[in-house]
Amino acid sequence: CVPLDFEIGQKTRGIIITGPNTGGKTVAIKTVGLYCLMAQCGLHLPCGEADICMNSQVLCDIGDGQNMTENLSTFSAHITNALDILRRVNRESLVVMDELGSGTDPAEGMGIAIAILEELRKSGCLYLVTTHYPEVKQYGENAEGVCNARMAFDRETLKPKYRLEIGRAGESCAFYIAKSLGMPADMLRRASQAAYGENGSPDIMDALPEQLERRSAPVIQKEKIHKNHQTEADAYRLGDCVMVYPDKKTGIVCRTANEKGVLQVQLQDKKIWINHKRIKLHVPASELYPEDYDFSIIFESVEERKAKHQMERKYCEGMERTIPSTD
Repeated sequence: CVPLDFEIGQKTRGIIITGPNTGGKTVAIKTVGLYCLMAQCGLHLPCGEADICMNSQVLCDIGDGQNMTENLSTFSAHITNALDILRRVNRESLVVMDELGSGTDPAEGMGIAIAILEELRKSGCLYLVTTHYPEVKQYGENAEGVCNARMAFDRETLKPKYRLEIGRAGESCAFYIAKSLGMPADMLRRASQAAYGENGSPDIMDALPEQLERRSAPVIQKEKIHKNHQTEADAYRLGDCVMVYPDKKTGIVCRTANEKGVLQVQLQDKKIWINHKRIKLHVPASELYPEDYDFSIIFESVEERKAKHQMERKYCEGMERTIPSTD
């Protein structure tokens, strides 16, 4: 549990808790709300002594209530809850609100936070709220019946001490946390100048690397797909009926593909050499011709076939056969 060793005056109705966003503030207000409910249920509290009043209701806005189905952003959800709390609140209520005014433009969120706090103060209820806004801290110092508090924080270990200290406003410690986690001097200097003006805050700039150490990041690489065009071209067989594009004429493969993927196709009136990418199988030869069919009957003239037959049998002086080039 969280040690809540503190006392407040009887006129104090509201406490504004500030400090680093390390979880301690939220734990503190949840613990107070839980102890109050436990006491009203007759349960023993895990503490040495406690002075707790009875509350007619405990109203809370803790956590992120964003809802995409209801078109609620984080800020919208907080405001919806806050307005519902203000409609229900009375002097016997205990109100617990976390990160008041968050989720929107800081200047406007600060103004809304102060407006909500003022309504809670007017209602006379008991309330605990957490915030980061320095203007809200100023409001807590000046408003009647309101006091500031902070969660103790160890800057050396970057760990909360889970001790609520009444009467002192907390610091965000963002620069100290960033520094301890290794943010380099040039980034901290720029951040400090943006927050505090040209001179910045010099007490956080010692013993820091000047620039952020860059590490190699993964890059997106497109996988290269290696297509074996020769294999695709070799799929066409002698006698296959193919469609020739872009003319969409049909023809018969009369010479299979060479090493460049170029085939010879017999059209109705001529033979052409064409890349295999420009043809598409229409009817395979196996469906058009019987097995071991002699395709020279189709693709060669009677004279060519006769000359071929004679030259295969013996040497024929003066006889020539022309084989067309595939280039």
